[in-house]
Amino acid sequence: MENTNLPEPAAAPFLLSDAARRALFLEARSNVAFADAAVDPTVVRRVWDLAKWGPTSNNTQPLRLVIASSDEAREAVLAAAAPGNRPKLEQAPLIAVAAHDDRFHDHHDVWAGGNPAVFDRFEADPAGRSWIARSGSMLQLGYVIVGLRGEGLAVRPYGGFDRAALDRTLMPEHWRAEVLLGIGYPAEDHGAGDRKGRIPADTAVRVL
Repeated sequence: MENTNLPEPAAAPFLLSDAARRALFLEARSNVAFADAAVDPTVVRRVWDLAKWGPTSNNTQPLRLVIASSDEAREAVLAAAAPGNRPKLEQAPLIAVAAHDDRFHDHHDVWAGGNPAVFDRFEADPAGRSWIARSGSMLQLGYVIVGLRGEGLAVRPYGGFDRAALDRTLMPEHWRAEVLLGIGYPAEDHGAGDRKGRIPADTAVRVL
């Protein structure tokens, strides 16, 4: 059995308790079933305002979130979901779409101090900008998922869906759908089945 004991790190100016680290990474699950409790979208906004400070390339902020709060928006997401994902996703009290903004550099005045050279560099390199938009948004999404867990929520990401359909129906111009999120407060029976294994550090981490 994999060792899940978390050693205490050396003294640091900030440190989560062992219980908090276990809750965020070892005990949280990607729920299919959720408690019968609504999720206020303001919780997602609060998490955004924490997660946005996570490190990214050049402080870029390409991630965008569309919260499908209305019946119409929720139905659009469910209609776009892959058939196998739809019955799981519809159990989530709140559904969100994580997207990237192809023109994230238009906001360089916020994260680059308004340096025009930063804007010009991204504007002149659409291919490089696209790579940053997609990789950076996925990096930010990891922060958001952990942040939502920190609010006591369970999150299940879904990659199987018709991206082009959601780009047409829900996304503002230049936003491109990437991942669906089913969000809710966890039920006692999470419905996710037995936890599968994970690759250990001996396999995944190499110290040179």
